[in-house]
Amino acid sequence: MAGNDAEGKFYEALNESSDTLIDAVRAVNDRNHRFTTALIEEAQESQRESVELVKKWAAAPFDIVGLFGSVIESSTKAQKRALDATRQWFGELADAQKETQQVFQRLVAANRTAGEASADLARGAVTRATQAVTAPTEGNGRKAQRQTSKASERSDDS
Repeated sequence: MAGNDAEGKFYEALNESSDTLIDAVRAVNDRNHRFTTALIEEAQESQRESVELVKKWAAAPFDIVGLFGSVIESSTKAQKRALDATRQWFGELADAQKETQQVFQRLVAANRTAGEASADLARGAVTRATQAVTAPTEGNGRKAQRQTSKASERSDDS
């Protein structure tokens, strides 16, 4: 029965280790998706602002002061978006660090469980092998029983 428990623990630990790695890959994929989506949205917003700037210039090509103000405003918005993207990237890196620590903790725990279960399985195998080797040398047990009962009869006679 103990062998089945150890065997079950071993397989559960293998599954936990595999699940941990798959969860880590999913987390990286999700993080990259969030960041890439944010970059795409920022690029789209920059494109729209550029089109608006061109429309203002086309509507009043000689309004240098108005055009200059629009360029400054557009540049300021682009810098803000770049800072936001950088802030998001650092936030994602911080999350990645936490997730990596959790992944290693889960892997260590799973490997510890697998190691303990392997040791239990090995002990059980050695015990069974020892019993299998020593059993034939002791006979089928009948001779030892007969000798024990004869010895007890002699002690009763005395």
